[in-house]
Amino acid sequence: MVFSEERDDFMASLRILELTGEGRSLGQAHGETLRAPIQEFLSRAIEVHAQNIQVKTTKEALLGFCRRHLSALLTYSPTLYEEMAGIAEGAALTFDEILFLNSFLELEDLRPLAYGAQLLAKPLWGCSTFNVLPQASAEKKTFLAQTYDMEPYYERYNVILKILRPASGALPARREIVYTVAGVLGLNGLNDRGLGLVINKLVAKDARPGVIYPFIVREALRQDRLGDAFGAIVFAPRATGLNYQLSSAEGLGFCLELTAGHYAILPFTGAIAHTNHFLAESNRPFETPNWLTHGGSYVRREVANRFIAENYGQIDARRLKAVLSDHVNYPKSVCAHLTPGEIETTACATIMAVILDLSEKVMLACSGNPCQGNFETIAFD
Repeated sequence: MVFSEERDDFMASLRILELTGEGRSLGQAHGETLRAPIQEFLSRAIEVHAQNIQVKTTKEALLGFCRRHLSALLTYSPTLYEEMAGIAEGAALTFDEILFLNSFLELEDLRPLAYGAQLLAKPLWGCSTFNVLPQASAEKKTFLAQTYDMEPYYERYNVILKILRPASGALPARREIVYTVAGVLGLNGLNDRGLGLVINKLVAKDARPGVIYPFIVREALRQDRLGDAFGAIVFAPRATGLNYQLSSAEGLGFCLELTAGHYAILPFTGAIAHTNHFLAESNRPFETPNWLTHGGSYVRREVANRFIAENYGQIDARRLKAVLSDHVNYPKSVCAHLTPGEIETTACATIMAVILDLSEKVMLACSGNPCQGNFETIAFD
């Protein structure tokens, strides 16, 4: 099916799902409410992966690849493991099928090293992220921002979760606002303590069975303190490489460039951007050969660096919206598009743009390309 930039009724407005609870009950509400889109998403994702991995594969083989992570997930967060089980029950699917959906970025690593990225579609590119601390902003605020790039069919399943975890004993109630796709625990977001994170995919040669990315996102957002969120990311037995931009309303932040087994903290003053290639010298030997089949990641990083340099001390939500819509190196730009004739299941485009204003504790979210859509404000109240 050739992608059309005319969105259907499902995507006419951003879907927001309010959930209350913890563990399995939270997951069941997610799964029941979004049962139809989760089932449709699973069917399409299995079909797409079978087409894009250029060796013969089956649904059972894909599910088996994802099952390698089970032990690490249960040890890392029994609560999130139960939540994922609840999603499966609510959606009338198996646990393995929901695990598959949650392992979508880990499936990027499903390839022999000798092939680099050649087992997957060649036109892949990826996300751009920004981390802005008070000294670089116009109003002394802390911002995170991201364009989320995937195969465009993912956009149909975009959802914002507004999660309330009720008070329990001496523990007060906690809230999270999480961007995700139907059936998946979380892709980025913020909590009511002013912690937030966004991500870039990195493909590292040391990928292994371990904790998958949506678990790490949600576990980090369950924390009250920046240091504890840092620990949930850096000291997890991770399955794959990823860059996490993690910051706090207190005006502190980290750019955490990770392989499965190694990490580097990228130094910065005021603001930093990241795309889809390793920057730390210590991490470059871990980059999977040939997975970047063009220079788009490098161009986007230069665009982002120029934006920071030209706007340092004046960065605000309006300026972040503009850079998230940037078309330098179009269509493999910060705001990524398909070219005519490209197929929505084998190439990438921006499916969501988010700006996290950690000082105000709100998410600004635009489903699809930000150059064409409107940002909606999602707050805790």
